[in-house]
Amino acid sequence: MKKIIYSLMLVLPFLASCEGTWVMYDTAQKDHIYFQDRIQTIMKSFALLSQDEIDVTANVFVMGNVSDVDRPFKVESVDTPEGTVLTFGDVEYPVISAREGIDFEVEDCVIPAGEVSTTINVKLKRQPEMKDGGYVGVHLRLVPFENFEPLPADTVSSTVMSPDLLIYVNDGDPACPTWWRPSASKPAGWDYDLGNFYPAKFRKLLELYHQTAETNPTFYEYCVAHYGENLDAEPNADNNKMVRFWRQTYMAAWATYVFCPLYEYYEQYYKEHPDDPNFEVMGTDNVNINAFKGWGDPRSGKYGFLN
Repeated sequence: MKKIIYSLMLVLPFLASCEGTWVMYDTAQKDHIYFQDRIQTIMKSFALLSQDEIDVTANVFVMGNVSDVDRPFKVESVDTPEGTVLTFGDVEYPVISAREGIDFEVEDCVIPAGEVSTTINVKLKRQPEMKDGGYVGVHLRLVPFENFEPLPADTVSSTVMSPDLLIYVNDGDPACPTWWRPSASKPAGWDYDLGNFYPAKFRKLLELYHQTAETNPTFYEYCVAHYGENLDAEPNADNNKMVRFWRQTYMAAWATYVFCPLYEYYEQYYKEHPDDPNFEVMGTDNVNINAFKGWGDPRSGKYGFLN
């Protein structure tokens, strides 16, 4: 069985050219092409949406020369190996291969003239199989085509560079958001401010978040504009790449209206339901960031951010 726990942490040294520094470059070589983003694995869910399609954009860059003509490139769909699972906390979810033309479509793949980057759009399509308790995996890979060679699969810098893009989509239960992690370099599914991910907890978090439309409309309007109605905005510079955004702008409001009530709700719930399969240890002293265990108290102490 193959387990996928999001982490692309390999290293590629780069040669940089400064003024007065000579760098050999073979102009006969094909330019290299790659996906680039801080989060290379994307999670999406139809569970909280009424529409039947989701558009996902991915950044594509060229390492090489600018051209005065449009340059097409090519991606192919890669099958997900049988037995693949996604792991969030202690729970495993099966993954099945997406079917191109049924579960997803990829729009035009072209580097425009005069540019060294573009975005491609992947359209995800809601299907009954997405409600079966698992995920549909869209694995796209850049392949050699005309002007381009893809970068090796083990390429990384401060942001991820790879020939591969992974998108997982489900329906029924909300998917684990990619921001449910202690840092951009850690696997999704656990955070010391949130504990383990599971769908019921995420729904409760969203319930508390949506209540702020009445209790603190200024906060809610800002958050919807930056993080999305269901905290599903695309990562960008204005929302801290959706990395621990609740500890950025309006941190005290996040603690007051969302994180403290969520913590207190489950603190009581676990006392009353110690046999719940999602039971987890709570309290700052029980957090183990290396083992991805525990749920820190947002009200005070090491992990507190109420004040």
